[in-house]
Amino acid sequence: MGRLDGSVIEPVGADLVALAQAYALDVTVFPHSSLPVVFGLDLPPVLFVARAERGGPVVGFVGLRAKDDVLEICGLAVDPAHRRTGLGRALLKAALRSARQRGFARVALQVSTGNAAAIVLYESEGFRRAARLAGFYSPQRFPDGGDAWRMVRRARL
Repeated sequence: MGRLDGSVIEPVGADLVALAQAYALDVTVFPHSSLPVVFGLDLPPVLFVARAERGGPVVGFVGLRAKDDVLEICGLAVDPAHRRTGLGRALLKAALRSARQRGFARVALQVSTGNAAAIVLYESEGFRRAARLAGFYSPQRFPDGGDAWRMVRRARL
């Protein structure tokens, strides 16, 4: 797989096929679904998807929701076959652009303390560890007893 050659990052909008593909990826990558939170009562939720090529299947997503002056990243996932191609970073940058355009002060997320690759990505994009959340994830499915880092950064650096 090439590095973002013909890749596309786009909002889902009314594309129900892309939405279904994002949900399928969500339950494949995460031990619990992250996307239903995106479509809860918070307005307006946003879902960006990544495709390896224009019109192709969804191979990644980032789900966002508003919470006060913070844009929360509820889930960010890339299909294992498409990791280390820059899609995760491109999705994260789409989330950061959305936060700036929508006037949010900060962007926040939770990540397993055992997910070193994701932590490096988030820190390289200006996120800092704000708190360790004991038992945030299922301890049977995640290292470190299911602990997570709450990571935060200003929407504008």
